[in-house]
Amino acid sequence: MMFQMRQAPILEIGKRSRPLLLPERTMFREGQTPFSSLFTIQISGKLEEGQIVRALASIQNKHPLLRCVVQGRSFVLLKRPQPIPLRIVERQSDDDWQREVRREWCRPFHAAQDPLLRVVWLRASFAHELLLVAHHCICDGQSGITLLRDLLAACDDPAHVATESYDALGAIEDLVPQELLHNPRFHREVRRKRRILRLVMFFRSLQPGRKPAPRVSAEQMYFHRWLLDEASTKRLTERAKAEGVTVLSAAGLALMQAFRDVRGAEGLRKTYAMVNARRYLPRLRSDALFGIVPGIELSVKGLSSTEQISIDHYWSRARRLKNEIDRAVTRLGRQVYSYLVALEGLHDQYGQFVFDTDNAPAVRHLTISNLGKIELQQQYQGFRLEAVYSPLVMVSPTPANTVVLSTFAGRMEFAIISDEFSLPHAHALAIQRRSMEILNTCVLLPGKKESSLAGNSVAEQTT
Repeated sequence: MMFQMRQAPILEIGKRSRPLLLPERTMFREGQTPFSSLFTIQISGKLEEGQIVRALASIQNKHPLLRCVVQGRSFVLLKRPQPIPLRIVERQSDDDWQREVRREWCRPFHAAQDPLLRVVWLRASFAHELLLVAHHCICDGQSGITLLRDLLAACDDPAHVATESYDALGAIEDLVPQELLHNPRFHREVRRKRRILRLVMFFRSLQPGRKPAPRVSAEQMYFHRWLLDEASTKRLTERAKAEGVTVLSAAGLALMQAFRDVRGAEGLRKTYAMVNARRYLPRLRSDALFGIVPGIELSVKGLSSTEQISIDHYWSRARRLKNEIDRAVTRLGRQVYSYLVALEGLHDQYGQFVFDTDNAPAVRHLTISNLGKIELQQQYQGFRLEAVYSPLVMVSPTPANTVVLSTFAGRMEFAIISDEFSLPHAHALAIQRRSMEILNTCVLLPGKKESSLAGNSVAEQTT
């Protein structure tokens, strides 16, 4: 195992800084609470250490948040930042990357000195994995895909990424149009939302104490993943389109139903879907780093109470779910600016936000994050991108029963991230089996004899 040589600390501060937004601050805490996004790719071909080091320097030059440290409550731009750390591990098997994920996802960042991104290279003569670990306060799913795209492009052509650098640090004035920030009507709406949020926090503080879930250790955390082959993925996509729903609605409903079947009605009190807010923030570059991902709540009403799933009822319920998601996302889009600005007036409630999170009771909900089709080039001059493993997120104090969906090279992958207390690993296996049974029943045309989706899946997990 080798490490990239690091310079002595040079904290030569530039002229620019900006405060962490409240959602970023609650993710960052004081820098010691793990809250990481992890992205792993497999590459075949020739890679050299100097090639990767130059590529990392290039993406650091492009993205200003990678040249920042966190001092107090602010991102501070450095003139001469530390390089992005690169750790090199000699690759012995196809499963080594899973061990490295477990090693990395609980490691804090030394954010007062180092970038909020680090990379692990599992090196062999021809097969490699690159693992990108970023703090979630600067990196959502799309940011991670952008970093992968930039890294691969820079490894292929060192001059490519450096020409695309930008300056915005992602402050409120970089996100919200100036005309709104000077609009009295907008500020009345912001004050109204702020009062509502304060009332919610106040009444929550008056609630009788609930027994918090026990602290979760790193050894209790796991991810469980399975893959659909190209034929099964295509069949699911085409059937969803024919039924007038999105893949998220079709697959998400199967997961919700499976989760309830395995855990019982009391084990699924709420379901959330994460939303890419960028579509409602046009001032934010599509390739800029950004870590805030709002969620919308989905109704668990209408789920079947028996193991027998009616195909007609399933697709009718999926259409209702799609309409529900569309309405919630539209409502979120209309309010995203006012909520962002309103939250900036609640920094005095930061301690209460952290307390509520740290003392939350046992997890009884499901969070679905759909990254959709991952658009990354596969063939490069000296190497080929073979696989993009499902991105993972480590949320402290518990992964909170998150399911990530993603599709690359025509194959859909599911990944459950949780811990043994919130969701025993045996239950994750049962949820995989049940969700695939449901999809097999409802995706295949009645009367057609085809191999099941579950039979075409490949399951891998780290425990």
